[in-house]
Amino acid sequence: MRRGARLPGDAAELVLSDVLVEQLAELTPDLREEVLAAVVRLCAEPAGDHPLSGVLAGWNTLSVLRGRSRVVHRADVVDGVGLVEVLCLGPRSDSEVYDVARALVASGLLTDDEITALWDALAVLDVVAERVGLDGWDFRPEPAPEGMRRAAVASGLLDAAVADLLGRDEVEAAMRDGWGPDGPDPVAALVAALERARDRAVPLDADGARAVLASRGGPRCGAVMPRAQRRCVRRAGHPGPHRGR
Repeated sequence: MRRGARLPGDAAELVLSDVLVEQLAELTPDLREEVLAAVVRLCAEPAGDHPLSGVLAGWNTLSVLRGRSRVVHRADVVDGVGLVEVLCLGPRSDSEVYDVARALVASGLLTDDEITALWDALAVLDVVAERVGLDGWDFRPEPAPEGMRRAAVASGLLDAAVADLLGRDEVEAAMRDGWGPDGPDPVAALVAALERARDRAVPLDADGARAVLASRGGPRCGAVMPRAQRRCVRRAGHPGPHRGR
């Protein structure tokens, strides 16, 4: 994309090549998070630093790690939804990153079997969403099975409206860790459920847990992601990467 161009709503499906995920895994945690934060910002600034030409026409570069390295990526709008594909990372010196990128493009490596969704990559690389500038909580998971939700409600751990907004792992955590000295503790159950959903840079408290539920109860984005062919489950109007289940 040209400098100054924007993606709809500053949002996009953000996918990483498996090669890039392997390159990120080789970095120290601090450098890994720095690169991922820069990649996330591509949703708002998809043109990066400058376009490439020749075999890499249509791709752009993004300077990272204080200019020592570059990321090769491309951005487009597919059926009204932003898509950012990130190919590789490499040293700026001696154009090494471009040699890697040309080889990957020539091999046709960006097939659906060889890319990783941004949210999956965070889990693989053990990076907390908040550390790269994302809200890791504004999604709605697949509801837990009805029988499990009913059991949690009958036990006094959750009320029905809350249980309907929780996934299987979350309800299991509530039923395991939601007990106090005098029996069921609904506040402890809710915090346990949502702490199970995703690690955080800052521990969740009762007020934070209630805020998460309020966000989950609102309308969803619903954009159909071009590569995943799934609807985004983040809150309506969110900026940044779309997210599937």
